[in-house]
Amino acid sequence: MNQTTRKNGNVRGAFTFAVLATIMFALYVAGKVAGMDQAAIAFAESIRSDVGTAFFQSVTNLGGGMFLVPVAVMMIVVLYIKKYRVEAMFVLISLGVSEVANELLKLFFARPRPSGVNLIELPESFSFPSGHAMIGPAFYCMVAFWFAQWFAEKRWSLLVQPAVFIFVAVLAFSRVYLGVHYLSDVLTGFFLSMCWYFLLRLGYEEWMGRRRSTVANPIPHSR
Repeated sequence: MNQTTRKNGNVRGAFTFAVLATIMFALYVAGKVAGMDQAAIAFAESIRSDVGTAFFQSVTNLGGGMFLVPVAVMMIVVLYIKKYRVEAMFVLISLGVSEVANELLKLFFARPRPSGVNLIELPESFSFPSGHAMIGPAFYCMVAFWFAQWFAEKRWSLLVQPAVFIFVAVLAFSRVYLGVHYLSDVLTGFFLSMCWYFLLRLGYEEWMGRRRSTVANPIPHSR
């Protein structure tokens, strides 16, 4: 796949998820998300079990700051030491921008969380959009993208990105299952995260493409 094809794919991906996120914002502002939210809560309650609750509690912890922050710090340190400094910078950008944007959106919309259906303690922050669905997925998908590149010669590398996409979808759904977010919170956050992921890929591949071009065609020294 050449650079132009990859660039177009990233642009299409970012645009598609930006449109989906915009639709969710429009539905929320118009007050037309109650139906999907209540249906999702009813569905989550209907499939709850001790095993399912234990599973989703474990999964949801992988999208919280208590887990992501130390993992990201360790990644940044290791990548920097191994001279993957561009990747280290993108780890920081990925989580940093997502966190700030999510906090600002939560404060702007100030939506209370669902009450009376939660299986875990309700966070003190607002509900819309979901931080777990907005922050973690872009980070995990970007890491999966790098792994697929670094180990491209391995057969299992083809499975890394699809597997991680399924994981982040389950991570997002865990917030509805546990009753700490509405479906509209999760969908909006997830669509924003996927848009951000494709923008990160676009920026990363453009950066690396220019660096390779500079190395391959150095500026000649004047005599």
